[in-house]
Amino acid sequence: MKLGRKNLIYSLALAGIMLALLAGYFCWMLPSLYVDHVMEQNLESIREQHRAYMETGSYQGVRVKNATACFSLEIPDEGNEIQITGKSFSANILLRERRLQEILQRCKDMLNGSAAGGVWTDSDRVELEREAEELRKILGEFLQETELPVEVRLLYTQNLEQEYKNETVKLHIYTDSMLILEAGIEDSENRYVNYMALEKAPDRLVISLLPVVTPEIEEIRPVVLMSLPMLGAVILLLVLLFSRVYSRGIVSPIVELVQHTEQMKYSRDFCVERMWEGQEHRRDEVGELADTLDDLYGRIRESYRQLEEKNAQLAEENRRQEVFLRASSHQLKTPIAAALLLVDGMLHQMGRYKDTQANLPRVKEQLLSMRKMVEDILFLGHCEEHIHMQVIDAGTLVKKRLEPLAALAADRKLRIESEGEKSLEILTDEALFTRILDNLLSNAVKYTPEEGRITVRLIQDGQRAGIRITNLGGRISPQLLPHIFEPFVSGNAGAGSPGDFGGGSHGLGLYIADYYAKKLHAVLSVRNVEEGVEAEILQTVFTASSSEIHTDLID
Repeated sequence: MKLGRKNLIYSLALAGIMLALLAGYFCWMLPSLYVDHVMEQNLESIREQHRAYMETGSYQGVRVKNATACFSLEIPDEGNEIQITGKSFSANILLRERRLQEILQRCKDMLNGSAAGGVWTDSDRVELEREAEELRKILGEFLQETELPVEVRLLYTQNLEQEYKNETVKLHIYTDSMLILEAGIEDSENRYVNYMALEKAPDRLVISLLPVVTPEIEEIRPVVLMSLPMLGAVILLLVLLFSRVYSRGIVSPIVELVQHTEQMKYSRDFCVERMWEGQEHRRDEVGELADTLDDLYGRIRESYRQLEEKNAQLAEENRRQEVFLRASSHQLKTPIAAALLLVDGMLHQMGRYKDTQANLPRVKEQLLSMRKMVEDILFLGHCEEHIHMQVIDAGTLVKKRLEPLAALAADRKLRIESEGEKSLEILTDEALFTRILDNLLSNAVKYTPEEGRITVRLIQDGQRAGIRITNLGGRISPQLLPHIFEPFVSGNAGAGSPGDFGGGSHGLGLYIADYYAKKLHAVLSVRNVEEGVEAEILQTVFTASSSEIHTDLID
């Protein structure tokens, strides 16, 4: 299943769970919480109503819950007056009849006595109910004995005790002189609560009354149930909307990441750019995953490049081994055949070969040629194992390597001249650099025309330094020049023949010298110049930093 479809299913499931939880909350918990909140507000309303009246003596500017039924009653400690104040009226009631005055006094005594204790107990409540019942009887007798201007005839009476239920009485004491009596009862449709605040002032007793009708839970629940479909539709719409936004923010980048990975998978030349190249970089986990994949791809690309280099090196090594075999099978045949011919001639005393003393040096020359070739091949196969970078003086090395060639140069009447600096420090492997130098010097002596001149100069070019050898009068064939570093490439003329280079050689000298130069990370070049042929080998100039860097590179 696709990630986007999974996300949609999870979102719908989440919407269903949220709707069920909200429906349960709205249907069962919210109504009861609302009723409790309204009861608390009613209680706070009677407190505020009573406090405002005690401060101002009126209801002007006071917000009340039930403006038509709330009022405050002041009963002075002395006198027969009673003051009644409501939201829209205020009146003084003067009791002139003696029995009413007695009833008022008993009410004063009862209320003052109940409030004077500070803390209301169950016995106080029972006593208050008894006194109230007695006062009702006295007031009823008074009304029966007193002639009123109207006559009331009761047609019938009905006991409503069964219509009401859950009668409650709560007493809230706030200060030593103030308390609130909360009396509630329910019928089949409503709950009625009367709040009566009593406070004993220094010279009077103040009573504030607030009757209210509080909502029932069953009245609120149908409204909540009616709103559930709309609530569910809104929740579903919001969940789908945010699911779409979430999918665009999470699923779409993952799809792009999959496509990017597919490009990496089928790319043949490792040319895939980093994901979101040139765009704002993501800072979340998807961005970290993309960076990790790009870094992994870069490592694989670098490893592939190194593997290609290794393969090229292995191909070169295979080619070099092929050179060894060809050199062994072909190049050694000539000196071996020549040596055997000389030996057979001396053994059989044939013609000019009878003179053993004259021919033995020629046999030795052929054997030395074979030994030199074998040494070159063997050293070529193991030179990489013994590379040791160190600082050498190029001037001293040149002087030392010219000594073995002095006799040959004298025989051919060659002049060897040194130019430029006499001393130059370079960082290299002395053994390999010596073999390269020997090859270049021997070629210069061998292929310079008789009575010619050879110049040797120490040079420095930026961070590289080395030796430049010029044999004046020599020349490399233009057809041969691009191939001089290939194995078994040599000229056709004999040694010392002016105008040609490499005649009489086995064609491995410059190939081996170039191989050694690559191992040393040196630059070897041979070219025709106006005066003759110029060979140049450049190696790193010695410094502390270059020594460390180059040594690490070789290792």
